[in-house]
Amino acid sequence: MKLKQLKQYIDFIEAVQACAADVYFCSEEGDRLNLKSTLSQFLFASICGDRDYLRGGTVICQNEGDYDRLSSYLEENDQKRGGQNEG
Repeated sequence: MKLKQLKQYIDFIEAVQACAADVYFCSEEGDRLNLKSTLSQFLFASICGDRDYLRGGTVICQNEGDYDRLSSYLEENDQKRGGQNEG
């Protein structure tokens, strides 16, 4: 799922922390940040100013129910939800 424009970074990260399983931000270049990791959150914060980079990436939830928790931050798109889950 693609991220909508983030206006409140902290609110998004708090929603991610409330998720049942890991949540990843995956860039077009193949980078994969586990957004439940503090280090990854710092890296993600540093790229939040680059709208093109954020728009090119996707958010992957390991738990399907977590998409509902993050729905206000995500756009529906053509990709199947969870299609890139780690197995």
